[in-house]
Amino acid sequence: MSLTVPYQPVGRFDAATAAQHEAQLLQLLAGDADSVELDFSKIEFISSAGLRVLLVTAHAAEKKGGTLQLIGASADIRDVILTVGFDDFVHLKD
Repeated sequence: MSLTVPYQPVGRFDAATAAQHEAQLLQLLAGDADSVELDFSKIEFISSAGLRVLLVTAHAAEKKGGTLQLIGASADIRDVILTVGFDDFVHLKD
């Protein structure tokens, strides 16, 4: 049975916050959850360090048969995700 857990970071998803977000996301996936619904509606910026967190989280979810779903992302962040090709493993939702 699939279990998706929500996670909503606030502010920036960058080098200053990446380690904290990665630890929290992987902790969510260490339990029964196999998927994460990442709500980016309150994120104003993502850096390469933040993109790495998405990659690590998506990989961890995939290993459990789940997915990383990204909701509420601004047009700018969606463009970054699409430009770097992360939409292959980060499922963008409206």
